[in-house]
Amino acid sequence: MKKTANSNMYEEATDFVWRTFDAHLSGRRAGLWCVVSEKPLGDVARGAILSSAAALGFGEDACTFVALAPNDDPAETSAPTSHMDGNDLFTLMEGVDPLRVVATDTAAAQALAAAYGQPAVPGEHGRLFGRDIVAFHRFEDLLDDATHKQKAWALLKKLPRLDQN
Repeated sequence: MKKTANSNMYEEATDFVWRTFDAHLSGRRAGLWCVVSEKPLGDVARGAILSSAAALGFGEDACTFVALAPNDDPAETSAPTSHMDGNDLFTLMEGVDPLRVVATDTAAAQALAAAYGQPAVPGEHGRLFGRDIVAFHRFEDLLDDATHKQKAWALLKKLPRLDQN
């Protein structure tokens, strides 16, 4: 891809990440939220995350979704597919450079903790290289009833609103 005079290092990093890890990525190319899961999230969970991001001032299209296990549909990807290791996850995260991080399951929290050498504890709010993070044991399971949804929302609300930066 030919770079224009207006391209910058952030665009180049984003292009590299999407070329290299396209089997693991969906959503916005340069998301303000990076949502990491062991496997691709279902539509209900994606919708809940997108609604939460919008409610916290980030807009309706704020999320880059990362699946540690690749998308198995060859029509949707051109890159070879394999499970991401810690170095790949670190490279991907730094290339996307989000403001907020959500680990939707224990495997994603563990992978992020290993990649960064910092804790990402399910059920808690924390920091990951200066970024706010919340982690869940299994976000999708929390969407099955109203009480659990409220618990998920309470944790997501611990992420600072965009206007609080």
